[in-house]
Parts: sequence; structure tokens; C-alpha cells
Amino acid sequence: MAWVTTIYGRNNAAVGVMIRIFDGSPWQHMGILDEVSGFVYESTASRYKGRRGRRKGLIKTEVAKFKKRYTAWRTKLVWTSNENWREDCEALYQKGIDYDYAGTVSKFYLFQLFRIDLGSKHDDNCSEFVERVLKRFID
Repeated sequence: MAWVTTIYGRNNAAVGVMIRIFDGSPWQHMGILDEVSGFVYESTASRYKGRRGRRKGLIKTEVAKFKKRYTAWRTKLVWTSNENWREDCEALYQKGIDYDYAGTVSKFYLFQLFRIDLGSKHDDNCSEFVERVLKRFID
């Protein structure tokens, strides 16, 4: 068993406001904070330039840069049975998990009305990535 620090962020961008309305959450984005390395592992639809070039999906962001993108942020300790969460985050990052566009769109529109989820089993949005690591759904 291990403690993992999750990090949440929000800003006033239109997409962020829409996400918060549909989710009923004060936060629009989340990731896993590795306080040892100083990086946040996060799944994002936006493209960011990092050490491995321009990419979207699962990225690794310096904590200061993550916080700078949001007008508000907070961290929360979460208890998990996955003692290898750091290794799993890095392995998924190296593998190059894509962003789950279909799952995100169906979550906001189709699932709300018809309970249809078109999400991918291999791609993640931000909350799916965190759940995958915490519950150790690694394939």
C-alpha cells in the first residue's frame, strides 16, 4: 500500500468551464504528482513540447509549469494498493498512451443522455489515466 499525490487544476477557459459543468466538479483537470522527480504525469488533449518532442496524450510536466497553466490548483493524498505507481506512470509515459477523445466526448454528450460510452480501452483522458495507475489496470 502506498500514498499517491494527485493534483487538480482549473482555469476560466471555455473548455474548462464546460468540463466542470458536465462533471459537477470544481476541477477540470488532474494528474499524478511524483514529488520525488518533480513531475506531474497527466493525460491531455493539448499538444505540449517536451523532451520527447511535441506530443499529446500522456505527458510529463514540471510541477511549476502545471501550476502556471491554472488559476487554481490543489493536491490530495490518495491511498492505493499499487506500490509500483511511479514505475507504472513512467512505463505508460514511455509507451506513449494517446488521449481518449471518443471517451471524453461520449462522456459529456452521449453518456449523459443515453448512457453510451465509446471510450477506448488503451487511451486515457486525465481521470482515466489516474484511475488506471491507482487501480493498476496496466496492459
